[in-house]
Amino acid sequence: MTPEAWIVVGCVVGALVLFATERLPPEGVGVLVLLVLGLTGTVDASTAFAGFASPAVITVAAMFILSAGLVEAGAPAALASAIVRYGGTRIAVLTVLLVLVVGGMSAFINNIAATVILMPAAVTLARAANASASRLLMPLAFGSMLGGLMTQIGTPPNLLVSDALAAAGHRPFGMFDFAPTGAAILGAGLIYLVTVGRRLVPDRQGPDFDEGIAQTRDYLAEIRVPAGASLVGKNLRELRWRPRFDVSVMEIFRDGRRLRFPTAEEVLFVGDVVLVEGEPDDVLRLTQSEGVEFTSERDFEPGRLQAEDERATVLELVAGPTFSSRGLSIAAMRFRNRFGGLVLGIWRQGTRLRTRLRDQRIEAGDVLMVRMPSARVSDLEESTDFIVLSQRARIVIPRPRMLVPLAILALAVGLAAAGVAHIAVTGVLGALLIVVTRVLPYDRVYAAVEWRTLVLIAALLPLGTAMQTTGLAENLAQAVTDTLRPLGPIAVLAGIFIFTSLLTQLMSNAAAVVLVAPIGLGIAASFGIAPHAVLMMVAIAGSTAFMTPIGHQSNVLIYNTGAFRFFDFIKVGGPLTVVVLIVSLIVVPIVWPL
Repeated sequence: MTPEAWIVVGCVVGALVLFATERLPPEGVGVLVLLVLGLTGTVDASTAFAGFASPAVITVAAMFILSAGLVEAGAPAALASAIVRYGGTRIAVLTVLLVLVVGGMSAFINNIAATVILMPAAVTLARAANASASRLLMPLAFGSMLGGLMTQIGTPPNLLVSDALAAAGHRPFGMFDFAPTGAAILGAGLIYLVTVGRRLVPDRQGPDFDEGIAQTRDYLAEIRVPAGASLVGKNLRELRWRPRFDVSVMEIFRDGRRLRFPTAEEVLFVGDVVLVEGEPDDVLRLTQSEGVEFTSERDFEPGRLQAEDERATVLELVAGPTFSSRGLSIAAMRFRNRFGGLVLGIWRQGTRLRTRLRDQRIEAGDVLMVRMPSARVSDLEESTDFIVLSQRARIVIPRPRMLVPLAILALAVGLAAAGVAHIAVTGVLGALLIVVTRVLPYDRVYAAVEWRTLVLIAALLPLGTAMQTTGLAENLAQAVTDTLRPLGPIAVLAGIFIFTSLLTQLMSNAAAVVLVAPIGLGIAASFGIAPHAVLMMVAIAGSTAFMTPIGHQSNVLIYNTGAFRFFDFIKVGGPLTVVVLIVSLIVVPIVWPL
């Protein structure tokens, strides 16, 4: 091999190690690979940055905006509301409904967004059926991945393999070329999840919020402000009890009145009784430092914290996908200022985090218990940072406004399917119409795009190009062909599926497809089989991240809420991957003759 080919080998191996160890964020790995290729002269500058103008990258960006427009208008939420109202209480029936609905959504909108929309419905339905949320959450996450296989825009791997075909001089996949195989896989996956999978999904309770509220009683204390105390006349912002002692002010009792959720500008006066929450040792340090005294012990019932009136409520939240990149703490994101609430507990991997919640970095999928004013709940519901699971019963009624983004999406998809223009062009047209019609406020357009995903794809595309231009892809393809030739073309398809599927358990599915697509094209040429069949297997395998909780963001989101363990994904996702492989080996050669 040439020196350039060895550089590419080093980039591939280094990228795999960094993806697996998570020493850098995925997009950071992509940019590092791009820089190595550019600085060593393996690719020139125009090739190094060509990925940022790739039709696949442009299409993915446009689809993020179109998806956000649909969510903003409320059409998916109305569908979720209908499932809650009419779904019943039979787990098997609910599984079918959720998988079909999330699969249908994921065919046209971002599958992570589809999971986020339906998670509250899944939890609500599970509780109504007196079952653990885990019974519905895992089918929901897996269904979102299966649904993305039905259209060209369903998931980035579909767009990437289509782009790879076009770059190699072959006819790219059309909008609905994925439908026959995708529908068969979704159907087979649904049958598995309702029968065998239903028995394998663990019946495990998630965070017990009633117990959490009761436990919080042990961390409540009442302190009285005596005459002559140095804090008299100071507001809560000046006192800085949260950063100094990790103690939060929950309520203030003054002259027979009860002040819930006092603001930072609230001033303390002589005789005020302050209800605080914190570790006993921290509260004791506060009293000694500030010269305040404990009141006589009062009986705090667990229900007292819930404040069963219209002014305060306790909610269960899940940290959304945005926390994957931000890693902010409660203090850094100014939770109390933004939402007026107080974080009482955080659950991660089945464990409740109690100490110094203020400084805990929130991770995607973390479950939070918060107490906040009922009037501010809508602020959380509209936030893209959190998924509200325990919330007031909301019925979303379909309204004409919801039809606007649906019509725009249909226009973009229809024009591409009819061959009028490339999906990148019609997708940008759709995104523009979403903004022009004010379906999505302009200031939220940029926030709707997952820039990390775009940078990752764009930065890794030159690696795929380098694998081809240096001859590495051809060499690897020849080695695979020589090994599997005696077993026939079906064995080749199975081999490339298994290899891609294993990669996608450890890294972004887009990254896995970028690495494998050039090899797949080389195998197709060397073995003399249809490149469309090979790359269809690559795309399908890229969406089978069922076997680890980190393989896909949908898995990350359900991990803590469903109280899952790592092995649960192998136990349920492993057989599902085999089902997808078998169906693919049957259907792909029929649709795309070898």
